[in-house]
Amino acid sequence: MQRDYESSFRELEKIIKELESEDISLEDSIKKYEEGIELYKYLNNTLKAYEGKIKTIAEENSKYIEDNKDDRYR
Repeated sequence: MQRDYESSFRELEKIIKELESEDISLEDSIKKYEEGIELYKYLNNTLKAYEGKIKTIAEENSKYIEDNKDDRYR
């Protein structure tokens, strides 16, 4: 299954609400908890990857940004 961040986040929110419900069995709670942990790991790893990518882009372009930041006031 191809995941994307937004739908995974919504699915995790849904699982949390289900786990907070009083209408869920112990067995279903354990299954949902496992699913939630997997989604959390995916979301966390995705954020770390994006953070690294943004840091790389910023570092690669910091000289250009510094050299041109005063141009916007001219």
